[in-house]
Amino acid sequence: MRGTVLAAVTGLAAMASAALGQSRVDPGELMTSREAHAKALAGSLVLVDIRTPEEWRETGIPASALAITMHQESAALLAALAQATGGDKTRPLALICRTGNRTLALQAELRKVGYTHVINVAEGVVGGRYGAGWLKAGLPVKRP
Repeated sequence: MRGTVLAAVTGLAAMASAALGQSRVDPGELMTSREAHAKALAGSLVLVDIRTPEEWRETGIPASALAITMHQESAALLAALAQATGGDKTRPLALICRTGNRTLALQAELRKVGYTHVINVAEGVVGGRYGAGWLKAGLPVKRP
């Protein structure tokens, strides 16, 4: 496992914040919260909430998402994502965080370790530069 690629996982949020401050950052494939929810319910993608357990307690977890925090040892994160995707790195994997910053950084890092279809739900749970967010869209949440 290429743990060094995702070493300092907790530092990815800072990288993403810095990257979004630059105008030439490619956000990768984007999807709205509504689209991600519908596709997760249909089974055509795996939706993962990568926020912290504290954030999950504050707002709830998108009802169609798995709660897999990116704030853990990289090997554990990769193992959890492999389990969620059935070990298929080509299976569409959509990431959601609070506002879209962390998903941007993790999306790029997951591509480096072989995930070929990582989608950024960039509006996040509470809204961001790409939209109003999961909660304002009135989408369902579950409590951790």
